[in-house]
Amino acid sequence: MTFQFDVKSGHRATSGVLVSSGRIRLKGGIVAPSTTTAAHMVFASNTSTSGTYSQTTTTITVTMTNTLAVGDRVWLDFTSGTASDAVYTVATASSSQFTVTAASATTSGNVTMYAGILVEADTTNATTFSFTCPGDGVLSENGLYVGLPSTVTATAFYG
Repeated sequence: MTFQFDVKSGHRATSGVLVSSGRIRLKGGIVAPSTTTAAHMVFASNTSTSGTYSQTTTTITVTMTNTLAVGDRVWLDFTSGTASDAVYTVATASSSQFTVTAASATTSGNVTMYAGILVEADTTNATTFSFTCPGDGVLSENGLYVGLPSTVTATAFYG
């Protein structure tokens, strides 16, 4: 086994693009939650799809071209309206719409979806932890996006 010398790192305190493009392998990361509130975050391929959404009660209906199936996990970045950015499980899916379940609200607006989740990390306490990806790491064909709740910061190692 040879040692890889070109591993880089990047830090995010809010959701956003860590590596804008190019083929990379996520090697691992450090996740630092600041509260004991449950938090879910993702490290995803920087490939996104934009669309619109409408929420009534606990169902968010997202309208965009997609290839999702029931049970898929996606990061939804709501760019307008009052829905909460988070990782969601697809409840129903068609080629033009899908639904997810959230806390009850009434809102609508624009949304960006990141469906190429490489690693999902969950925490229920304020303890910083690290993770490593086995082998050569997890491949992303198009950069790296980090989806974070407001109570978490993250550092990713990639090469």
